[in-house]
Amino acid sequence: MMTLTTFKAVLMAMLLVVMAGCAAIRVTTDYDASRDYAALKTYAWLEPSKKLIVDPLVDNDLMNSRVRRSVESEMTVLGYVKARGDKGADFLISYHVSAEDKLSVSSFHSHFGYYPCWHGCFGYGQGLGHGSDISVRQYKQGTFMLDVVDLASNELMWRGVASKQLNSGSPEERDDYVREIVAAILAKFPPTIFHQQ
Repeated sequence: MMTLTTFKAVLMAMLLVVMAGCAAIRVTTDYDASRDYAALKTYAWLEPSKKLIVDPLVDNDLMNSRVRRSVESEMTVLGYVKARGDKGADFLISYHVSAEDKLSVSSFHSHFGYYPCWHGCFGYGQGLGHGSDISVRQYKQGTFMLDVVDLASNELMWRGVASKQLNSGSPEERDDYVREIVAAILAKFPPTIFHQQ
């Protein structure tokens, strides 16, 4: 028979596994499979003539600097070189960021075994049974979209999108947040079938 201490340890282990799974950043991509991604070596920034989304919470000078630093750092790790001006670039990079309100609803059992019954279970002050609680939490979710655009045609070649709960901590924590989400997106570029072995 499982002791209370063992039960709590198992419950905590299960909770940690679930939390670790939730922490992973899910990235979705779309791309033109006819392109020769292996030929891409240099890039430049594309300044959009009109932004898709204007959200002061995430679309500001501080966030833009974080995104650009993180993208340039990851592109260097991937072996791409930032061109001096558009003419020396093989492709262009653009990005969009947005934030939206989300609700997280969790239901969990709060009682196990024998506990005080506050609702007069079985007509007594105490009883055997289970209780459950529902937790509702509102949070901001940030969505990052990175685009790779063909220089000659100005057509979209590749897009990576990821979302994660926004970090409202210190500037350093926000730097870490942006680095993590940008790294997760660019880990999918170029498309896997085009990675050179």
